[in-house]
Amino acid sequence: MAIVSMRSKKRILEISISALLCSTAYLMQNLVLNQFGIHGSTCNLPLTLTIVWGLVFGSSMPTLTNTELRRRSLGEIFSRQLASGSHSGFLIGWFFSFLYFSVIPVYPLSFPLIGWTAGYFCLRGLGQGNLLAIPMTFILTIFAEGVMSWELYAMGRSGVFEHLNAFILPEALLNAIVAPFIYFPMRRWYDLVEGQQSSFPID
Repeated sequence: MAIVSMRSKKRILEISISALLCSTAYLMQNLVLNQFGIHGSTCNLPLTLTIVWGLVFGSSMPTLTNTELRRRSLGEIFSRQLASGSHSGFLIGWFFSFLYFSVIPVYPLSFPLIGWTAGYFCLRGLGQGNLLAIPMTFILTIFAEGVMSWELYAMGRSGVFEHLNAFILPEALLNAIVAPFIYFPMRRWYDLVEGQQSSFPID
């Protein structure tokens, strides 16, 4: 019972640290980063954090074995893979969407969607993950901003895609440059948390 209680406290601490980290990133974006930019574009720290979170934490579902791949139908495999995104990346994206909903006219679905999607490309098991985070963040930023633009376009906003073309590549580039500086400490945090969890006795 003490172990369950200790794990519950640990989980609450992790959630609190995550919420504090997200709130800090959101405030830093609005108070500092929005004041600087390249051709009207700035680094989108909340989006970068959401992407890197999914890349580090990945899916909680175990990968399919060769035997399971042979026994299951193509539809079952596809459904299983579709459901294996990053749950924690989705929640981090949802939290940022909740924060942004008060300042923009639409609920930004791109944040939870991109947090979930980044889990498909988990870099945790790769030694050069901090370098691979650069192109992955670049590509996923473009995807996320495209989703946001479609949302605004569906609301009847004019000139959305012209504005997107003007800032999307500089923003994606800035996000990609920042990504390794977020990936490395987040990966260290993940390894530390996993190492502590594995030290708990099973009984």
